Amino acid sequence: MAFQVGERVGDYEIVGVLGHGGMGKVFRVRNLLSDRLEAMKIVLPGTDADAEMADRFLREIRVHASLEHPHIAQLRTALRVENHVVMIMELVEGEGLDECLRQGAVDVRDGIRYMGQVLSALEYAHARGVIHRDIKPANIIVTPEGTVKLTDFGIARVSGDAHFTRSGVALGSLYYMSPEQIRAEAVDARSDLYSVGVTLYEIAAGKRPFEGQSDYSILSAHISQVPAPPAGLNAGLPAGLSEVILKALAKAPAERFQTAAEFRNALRRISDRSRTTAAVPPAPAPAALDPARLAAIESALAAALGPIAKHLVARAARSTSDFDELCRRLAEQIPDPQGRRSFLRAVGAGSAAGGGAATTGSAPPPAAEEWDPSVLETARQALAAFVGPIAGVMVNRAAKISRTRQELLEKLALEIPSEQDRRAFLNRAGK
Repeated sequence: MAFQVGERVGDYEIVGVLGHGGMGKVFRVRNLLSDRLEAMKIVLPGTDADAEMADRFLREIRVHASLEHPHIAQLRTALRVENHVVMIMELVEGEGLDECLRQGAVDVRDGIRYMGQVLSALEYAHARGVIHRDIKPANIIVTPEGTVKLTDFGIARVSGDAHFTRSGVALGSLYYMSPEQIRAEAVDARSDLYSVGVTLYEIAAGKRPFEGQSDYSILSAHISQVPAPPAGLNAGLPAGLSEVILKALAKAPAERFQTAAEFRNALRRISDRSRTTAAVPPAPAPAALDPARLAAIESALAAALGPIAKHLVARAARSTSDFDELCRRLAEQIPDPQGRRSFLRAVGAGSAAGGGAATTGSAPPPAAEEWDPSVLETARQALAAFVGPIAGVMVNRAAKISRTRQELLEKLALEIPSEQDRRAFLNRAGK
């Protein structure tokens, strides 16, 4: 059977092609008995004799048959036609999230809502022992009404099904694979949460967290590279979203969200705060500062701190429109007194002449080597639970401008947007 438009497959007529991949092809079909339009997936002709591919397709059918959730594309039935197995699915009218991203930026608030629906589907699947293992924009369909449907459980793993997971074999999609997938280690629900984090990063920042010139460089980045904070690439993100994404992208599963429900609740809190903020009159707009002047501040700060300067300037500018106050706050991020004075002089801040508030105080902060490493490590582990892999950088930076352990922890707590999470951090750090 050629599976061409116009052909009949059992009680179905092929009326169009919806898509295809390395394993199968998906058609739009019409049920000749009910006249309902549905989707039909088959293993590509020529691969049905491949025992592993056929076995994988049958497993996908069984996994799909065990799941019934409003945000998972529903299995209607499966049948054999001649020597082919075909799967009949709910026809989801809409576009893949990958296509939405190609057509232009997806509104961040819509993206948060989409990922909340994906996490709802994953919470349901994980509770039934199903790990998707291939979360990516192409497997997330967005309907015109804004409803998300998760598709393609072709490489999903079911708890207890050891036959399907072979040691030393990495499964997944290059840009969205978790570090443990890349290392071909055993994966659990937290691997799916990493992939959701990559997808949400792409929505929030307008680019993937890891790019490269080769497959190896991308895979290596997943394992060892800390992604740039999304807030540094998009200053308009809702408060706290950047930290939530970075937590989802922690290299170690133990440092990520531990369940889909926990991740979804974190996104819900951000959405709730955004709605509350939108309902009250806005604070003085950062735009009161001349954009050219902000660019000059960023350039001067980058000379002292490097690329993170963009993120620091954007964050500080959201909370003050006073030039001298902005410069003073940024100068406090520079550990070296001479560097602070040079920065203030370069930007022409009012406090530059005498070093200002940024350089006052009778005792200089301790040098980094004076800190007990165990104190810094305890602070890093406690902070990582709330901000993810960037915690190490934040602890090292705060240690350079703090005189006591209490001051160090208080500075770190200010980096956490939620008051409840700040208290939890201080409790964890043993303040």
